[in-house]
Amino acid sequence: MDLPFKLSKFIFCALLLINSILCDTYYPVNRFAHSSVKIDNRLFILGGNTGEITSKSYELFYLDLSIPFNNTNLPWKLVDGGDLPEYIYSSTAVSDKFTIYLIGGSIKNQFYIYNIYNTTWDTPGTGIRSIFPNRRNMDGVIDEKGNIYLFGGYNVTDITKEMYLFNTVAMTFTSIVTSGDVPLQCAEYTANLLSSGAIIYIGGVEKLNESASLTFVNMNKIKLFDTYKSKWTNFTATGEDVDSRQYHTSILTPNGYIIIFGGCKLDNTSVSPNIAMLHTNTYEWTIPSNSEENSPPSIWGHTANLHSDYMIITFGFDIDAQLYNQKVYLFNITSNKWVASFNPSVIDNPTPKSKALVIGLATGGAVIALILIVAFVIVIYKKRETILRISGNNT
Repeated sequence: MDLPFKLSKFIFCALLLINSILCDTYYPVNRFAHSSVKIDNRLFILGGNTGEITSKSYELFYLDLSIPFNNTNLPWKLVDGGDLPEYIYSSTAVSDKFTIYLIGGSIKNQFYIYNIYNTTWDTPGTGIRSIFPNRRNMDGVIDEKGNIYLFGGYNVTDITKEMYLFNTVAMTFTSIVTSGDVPLQCAEYTANLLSSGAIIYIGGVEKLNESASLTFVNMNKIKLFDTYKSKWTNFTATGEDVDSRQYHTSILTPNGYIIIFGGCKLDNTSVSPNIAMLHTNTYEWTIPSNSEENSPPSIWGHTANLHSDYMIITFGFDIDAQLYNQKVYLFNITSNKWVASFNPSVIDNPTPKSKALVIGLATGGAVIALILIVAFVIVIYKKRETILRISGNNT
């Protein structure tokens, strides 16, 4: 076999090897009403309504936050063997450092636990599942002791107002008896845990009683739940006008602001402003002055997570285009601007996939070095062959 042909075959096989190691980008389908949690440098996406009856999405995947990227070239990674036990949407997901808790959704009392290092899904005992009733469209939070608080949401027939607590250490569900300004039946709100131990609830829909119609919660009506005293308190916000909304998102910034984004009206039309900020000390609404520039379309049913200086918006339903969305939007909480690129300011300990990437790069470098060595040997061989032929012609 001719040596150049052998070389080309070797290079082709080497490139295939490099491609299999490094090019593992996943391309998720469009969705909304999904859940998301951030653990270290990975933003996990769970479930969601894809609108496809015959091709439902069960995959567990994540956005790699350990590397820079822009919102047109996203480093999505599929978790091998991480498929969800069933098709789930409108659930809530919370996490500690190692575990994802996926609760409720789709009008079922679903409860699944995923360990990111064992890469396995577990189901709590039937006793736990029977205590927690069917719920969807609620927002759970977890405190530093591993207590998950779950308020309201829809059951099979109506909207609810109970507060449940799941202790992740003892693996127990309890219904909390609350006091104070107990709210009406409520769902589709946002919830954020403050450093004081209070949970702040914003927006959503509510009902005066079982026979009443759904109405919006006024965005100036702020509900706080004291997790130490199991007591409700109401506060009245001031400042800029913010449309009431449902299916919106919120994040809590390190300097004490809650940033809400998106959502829709009862008829699923757009709300204004698209983004607003509530100071948790003064309870005053403000609208970032630069927030309309490069702003995303009006969307609802998305998720929002904070990492470094970025609020990361994923998927959702695009009201303007009337399409399920597959895009990611980035809001820099330092400059209060929508940006196209993500640049992590701190490099944390590499995740398992990040370590795999390092190994892949090292392997790829070794393969390339081997190719160069082989090429060098061939050049020397061809020169030697030419010299021998010339020498043979002169005899």
